[in-house]
Amino acid sequence: MSDASSSRAPIRVAVLVTLFRTPQAGGHVKVWERFAEAAATTPDIDLTVFFLGETEGVEACGPNARFHRLVPRWGTNRFAFLDSGAGHTDLASFHPRLAALLPAFDLMVSTDHFAFGRTAERVQAAGGPPLVHSQHTDVETLTRAYAPAIVGRMLGERLGGWVVRTLDLGERLAEAEAKRLRRHLAVCRHVFLSRADDEAKVQAWFPALPYSFLGRGVDLERFSPRHRDRAWLESRFRVPPGQPVLLFAGRADASKRLLIAAQAVARLLAQGHDLTLIVAGAGRDLPEAQRLCGPRLIAPGVLDQRDLARLFASADLFVFPSESETVGNVVLEARAAGLAAVLSGRHNGLGHLVVSPGEDGFVVTGDGPLPWANAIAEALTHDLRAVGAKARTHMEATSRPWPQVFEEDLARPWRTLARTRPDA
Repeated sequence: MSDASSSRAPIRVAVLVTLFRTPQAGGHVKVWERFAEAAATTPDIDLTVFFLGETEGVEACGPNARFHRLVPRWGTNRFAFLDSGAGHTDLASFHPRLAALLPAFDLMVSTDHFAFGRTAERVQAAGGPPLVHSQHTDVETLTRAYAPAIVGRMLGERLGGWVVRTLDLGERLAEAEAKRLRRHLAVCRHVFLSRADDEAKVQAWFPALPYSFLGRGVDLERFSPRHRDRAWLESRFRVPPGQPVLLFAGRADASKRLLIAAQAVARLLAQGHDLTLIVAGAGRDLPEAQRLCGPRLIAPGVLDQRDLARLFASADLFVFPSESETVGNVVLEARAAGLAAVLSGRHNGLGHLVVSPGEDGFVVTGDGPLPWANAIAEALTHDLRAVGAKARTHMEATSRPWPQVFEEDLARPWRTLARTRPDA
């Protein structure tokens, strides 16, 4: 940043996340917590990240960054049948309080096309600051995963299942979400993408829409093999000494395909394998996973970053069948901690993060519990510490710290995209 730019008033950026910020929140929320922390090293950016909250309030996150909670108008938390596990949002098409605040900013960054994003569309149309979009969630895939269960809770499993199958409701609703995203992007000045699939989609929809890629940072000090403490793991989680420990971390539901992991582990247990599965997370599929694996599944709930980093470094194998990821922060962190991972090589899986299958991780190209059980059994025959060490080496060579990602992928484009104020 030049001396001239440092003498100007900071660029005021509003990031819009129509989700509640809670300890149980997923990667979409966590990413913006990390970026807000990183903004402290960029004094010419004044960052406000808007989240949903039970009450309105502002929480400072450094001298030039803060979290601003706004009360939802039609929060999904009011309706028990809409509790999907992916985090509650606001179903309103307009948020008056947010609309009153946004004109004071120089740039609006939507991260979804729900209440906050729709409000920003109207603010921009009324002469407000420019609107850009940052793509963080595969809404289509999540809709396919969650919609059938929501309909089942509304109508009952039997009638709801019939409606979903007859109307192909999961696919129809996923297509509706794709259309809504397309309408939102049509009014955005720029889009920040996380994966190549989204690039192809945006280019097909809007060939002239400028775009760039937004990476993810990794804290190589926090997530490091040096935190390995097997005695702590065995004591904390009551694992017999020397027993292989598999780890799943994330939402314990259909979006992350926990039951594929649990069914695979149940097969291995039935075949006589001696192992434990730790599920670090919470969600609707956890009781069924516990039923499948019995006492060999340990569920400590959602862990804080310190304990999760320690667990990554101390477990033997990370098992993550999810096929709804845009980046997969949790896998990057596991690999940084030196934990070998078994990942899906199918569409929207994270198998592409493995550079050399069998050497720095494992990739499952089939679907269902049997291919996953076979892949886990094969992985357990390897020197997993050596596999994890190669994953760590790759992360050291390719990852960037959060402040660097913030400066290179966000702050630099924001400086160009933000409107110029008369007092600048």
